[in-house]
Amino acid sequence: MTSLDSPVRTTSPAASWSGPARVAGALTLTLSGLLWAIADVIEPDLNGAASLTWTAAHPGPAGIAITADMLATPSLLGATAVWLLLSRRRSPRLAWAGAVLLVLGLTGQAVISGVGLVGYMVARSGKIDPGVFSAVVGDAPDPSLPGTVFMAMFFVGAFVGIVVMMVAVWRSRALPRAAAALLVAFQLTELVSPPFPSTLIATAGLVWMAVALLRTPVAESLDGRSGVMERR
Repeated sequence: MTSLDSPVRTTSPAASWSGPARVAGALTLTLSGLLWAIADVIEPDLNGAASLTWTAAHPGPAGIAITADMLATPSLLGATAVWLLLSRRRSPRLAWAGAVLLVLGLTGQAVISGVGLVGYMVARSGKIDPGVFSAVVGDAPDPSLPGTVFMAMFFVGAFVGIVVMMVAVWRSRALPRAAAALLVAFQLTELVSPPFPSTLIATAGLVWMAVALLRTPVAESLDGRSGVMERR
């Protein structure tokens, strides 16, 4: 294998990224996982009035959880951009399809965060009965037009999007394949409601990707300077 055929130069666009770009990408991946996990670990798995009652009794931790959840959404959008940049060279269709689906899914996640913020405000105010609020908002999908569109955006976009994007990342070889597999495993565990915060699985994969991104060897040009070695 010649130097022109080295795996880093041929499979990882990150080899030509500047130091600040790598740090920014790694920070985005890390924050995505940590913020997501913080929100999931702090808030118990409760629904409806029980969730609002817990929030009213623990406003401090509940506030941290909803804040972390809100900040995780733009961080995950940044992570999506990182995955797209790393995988579009090898699998452009899969990468773009995954990115579009994830943007739709994260838009749905932003809607959920908004509802969570309203619920937090209601719980803290003590002016609206948690049971009444929960009966109006509900935990089941809303069959109305906006409710149906939201459900399609969130469930199809988030679940299918992460799987498609991780297939593109897997094919790119720009990040550890096992890390990509952890993101898919996270989505699968969500279907069976495990007895532990499943976001910890996603966090492990995201942090692993961040470390790998920082450790990607810098490509060198033919004259020895940092840069991309072009194949003619």
